[in-house]
Amino acid sequence: MTAQVVVLNATLEPIGVASLQRAVAFIVKERAQIVLAADGVIRSNSLELPVPRVVVFNDYVQIPHTRLYAPVPWSRRGLLERDGRRCAYCGRPGATIDHIQPVSRGGESSWLNTITACVACNGEKGGRTPAEAGMPLLFEPRVVWRREVLLLAVEAAGVDLQALGLALERSSA
Repeated sequence: MTAQVVVLNATLEPIGVASLQRAVAFIVKERAQIVLAADGVIRSNSLELPVPRVVVFNDYVQIPHTRLYAPVPWSRRGLLERDGRRCAYCGRPGATIDHIQPVSRGGESSWLNTITACVACNGEKGGRTPAEAGMPLLFEPRVVWRREVLLLAVEAAGVDLQALGLALERSSA
């Protein structure tokens, strides 16, 4: 059982993605109900139920506001995913990290000071700012929020966000 199941709060707000085994446990313990099922059936000696894709809790689960609306800690992997592994200078595939304000001038590794760059553009820019190098950015860097990561996980689980009444703002990256 390795499938992912989207878990909704009683208010139909997504609160996470759970394993199929955990989602079935919620259903068996009558803590949740199936909202959307996949093809197939799960059978045991005393139970037969459709394979859940989306479950909703029967009772509201208190989730700290900061859990969904806090920035994700900066990481190289997260940055590459945020930018779609595309160079912010030329749009070609990129795999290096470039600091807009160079580290040699006090720039730090943060969402708003880093972008993905290809090796050629990163080398051409060197220790200068994009303005000094005459290399404008194709898109502005932005902070990544936990809610965005959660919605991407819901989408990756194969659930249509619009069918749930949710929207994921796509960056121009």
